[in-house]
Amino acid sequence: MSPPVTTPDEPHASPPDASEPTTTPPILRRVVVVLCEPQDPINIGNTVRAMKNMGLTRLRLVRPADPNPDVIQISAPRAGDLIQSIEVFDTLDDALADTVLTVAMTARGRAARQVVQRPRDAAPELLQHAALGPVALLFGREDRGLTNAQIDRAERVITIPTRP
Repeated sequence: MSPPVTTPDEPHASPPDASEPTTTPPILRRVVVVLCEPQDPINIGNTVRAMKNMGLTRLRLVRPADPNPDVIQISAPRAGDLIQSIEVFDTLDDALADTVLTVAMTARGRAARQVVQRPRDAAPELLQHAALGPVALLFGREDRGLTNAQIDRAERVITIPTRP
C-alpha cells in the first residue's frame, strides 16, 4: 500500500475521500452498465463500487434475484448515490430500449454474428457511439454469463480474457 498523500504544509494528510463528489465527464454519463439476472446483491455492490471508481454512474438490473440496497451497500459503502439511482427492468429489451449501441461482455470466445473485439480495441468506437446516445455494456449472470440469445441482442461483443 502506498503512503498517504502529504505536502510540506500537511505532513500527515490523508488521500482524498473517495466519497467526495467528482465531476464525471459527460461522455461517461452515457455509458450504461446492464447486469442481466444478477444472482447475488454483493456482486451488484462490487459492480457499483467498480463503477464509482471508474466514473460510471448508470446501472440497470434485469430481473435481479435480490436487489436489496442494504446488502448492495455492504460492498459499496461510499456509493449510496449510485445505489439509489439503480434502475430495475423486467426484460432485457426494456433495459436496452433507449441505447444506441449494446456491447455484450463475455469471457468466452464464441461464434457470433457481431464484431468481436478486445476492450482496448473497442473503446474508440464506444466513445463515438456514446456521443450520440446511451451505450450499454451488457454482463450476464455470475454462474453462466450471457446466453446466446442475450448476446444476439447486442451489436458488438467484447471478450474479456479471464482464467476459468
